[in-house]
Amino acid sequence: MDARICPYLGTLDANNRREAALVFPSFENQCLVSGAAELIMLGDQASYCLSGGCTTCPRYAATAQTPADAAHSYVPFFATAEDAWQTGGPGAGVVGLDNLDAFDADNNPHTANRRRWAWVGASLIFLTVLACGSLTTAYTGWEWVSREYSANLDAGRVNTLTAGSAPAAPAVYVVMTATPLAATAPPTVPVVMPGNLAAATDPTSIAVFPAAVTPTPIVLDPNAAAVAPPISAAQGDDAAPLVDVQLLVPTRRPTPVFDLPTSTPLPLAPSETPSLTPAPLGTPVLVFGPDKKELAKGECTLVRWNVQNVREVYYENLPMNGQGEREECLNDHNETYTLMVVLGNGQSQVITTTVTYLPPTPTITPTPSFTPEPQYTPTWTPAPPTATPAPAIFYATNLAVNGSDSIACAPGQSCEVGLLVTNGGEAVDNLSVRLVTPGPFAVQVCRPDGVCGADYVPINSVGPGNTAFVTARFTVPGDAVAQTTGGFGFQAFSEGSGRAVSSSVITINVTVP
Repeated sequence: MDARICPYLGTLDANNRREAALVFPSFENQCLVSGAAELIMLGDQASYCLSGGCTTCPRYAATAQTPADAAHSYVPFFATAEDAWQTGGPGAGVVGLDNLDAFDADNNPHTANRRRWAWVGASLIFLTVLACGSLTTAYTGWEWVSREYSANLDAGRVNTLTAGSAPAAPAVYVVMTATPLAATAPPTVPVVMPGNLAAATDPTSIAVFPAAVTPTPIVLDPNAAAVAPPISAAQGDDAAPLVDVQLLVPTRRPTPVFDLPTSTPLPLAPSETPSLTPAPLGTPVLVFGPDKKELAKGECTLVRWNVQNVREVYYENLPMNGQGEREECLNDHNETYTLMVVLGNGQSQVITTTVTYLPPTPTITPTPSFTPEPQYTPTWTPAPPTATPAPAIFYATNLAVNGSDSIACAPGQSCEVGLLVTNGGEAVDNLSVRLVTPGPFAVQVCRPDGVCGADYVPINSVGPGNTAFVTARFTVPGDAVAQTTGGFGFQAFSEGSGRAVSSSVITINVTVP
C-alpha cells in the first residue's frame, strides 16, 4: 500500500470483505479505523486520506499509535474485514485496531479548532437560511396584502336604499269561501272590495256571484297578529274551519343606478400648447459645383455641395444631406446638374451647374498633292468688318463676418472666425478671399471642404446672389504674451473681372489673454 494513503482507508466488496483503497476520491473508499465501515466525504479524502495528512485526521487521531513509531508503522492489508477487526496487530511495531484508543480527540488541539470552526460554520449557515426565509416570507406576505388591497379598492360599489326608510302600506287580500247549494236560491249580494267603499254605489263595481257561492270577504294584514277568520253562519256547524293564510310579500328594492365616471382630458395650459412655429435659421450658405468644368467623353468628376442654414436639400430631385458629393460621368453632350434647397421661410431656390463636353480634336493627316503655281489676279479687298463689342457684365462681391469681429485666443491654441462672401453680380463668378493686412500670428483661410491657403482661398462657380462660407483660422504661439493685435484685414475679389472688383476690407481683432 502506498505510504501516502491512510492505512485505515479501504473498500468493501459484495461479501463485506476489505479490499485495497482507490487512489482517488471516491464514495467507494471507506474508513475502517473504528472497526465499522464509515463513509468519507470527497473533500476529507483529498485532505487527509489520500494526501499523506492522515495523522491530522480526527478519526485517525482518536486511535493513533504512539508518536515514537507513528511515522514508520501502518496497518497492513488483511484478506477480510473480519481479520482486520478481530486481530490485535500484525506484529511488533504495529498498533492493533484494539489499541487505537490511545489518542484522545479532545486533547488534540487541531481537532478542537476544527470542531470549533465547524460549529461556527454551522451557525452561520443556519442564520443565513433563517434570514433568507424571513425575507422571502415578508416579501410574499407584502405582495399578497398589496394585491388584495388593490382588488378591494378596484371593486365596484353599489349603494341601495334602506328597506325601512319608507314604511310599506299593508297588503290587503280577499279570500272567497264556497258554501253548499241551498234549497232555495238566495238573492245576489253585491260585494264591495275593501279599500274601495266609495264605489259601492257604482253598478259597474258590483260583482255578482252565482247563488251557490256565498262571498265572505276576509281582510288579511301581514303586519297584524294572526287572527282566526270569522265563520259565516251560512256555512253551518259542520263546515271545515278556514285556513289562515299569512302571505309575506317581499318588498322589491329599487334598481340601483350605476354612476360610471368618465375621463375628460384637461385642457392644456397656454404654456403647454405646442408651438408650430419653426425655429429661425441663420443666413443660408450654398456652395455647389463640380471639380472639373470640362470633360471629354467617358470622363468623370465629383459634383460637390455644402449647404447650411436651410430646411431641405435635394440633388437631382433626391433628398440629400447638407454636405455631400456625387460622381458624374459625361457622354457626348453638356450636362447640367441641379441642387434645390428649401429656405427657412419655406421658399425654394434652385442652383444649377454645367459640365461642358470637350469634343475630340481631329488629327489631320497630310496628303501630298500637286500645288499649281498660283496665278495672281488683282482683286478688290473689302474693308475688315467691325468687331462686335462684348456685352458688358456687372460684377460685384461682398464680404462680411459671421458673428463677432473680435475673438480671444489662448497661447498654443487655434481659433476660427467665419466669413461670408457673396456674389452680388449678375453672372456666375469665381471669387477669392485674401488676407490683405497680416498680423503677428499665422493665419489660414479655409473652405468647408478642407482646402486652405496661407493668405487666400479661391471659391469657384458662385452663382448670382449666392453666398459662400469660409473660415479664418488664427494660430497663437505657445510663448505669446498677453496682447491685442491691431487687426487682420480680409478682402473678397471677383476673379471674373480680373480682381478689378472687390469688397470692402473687414478687420478682425485677436486678443491673447
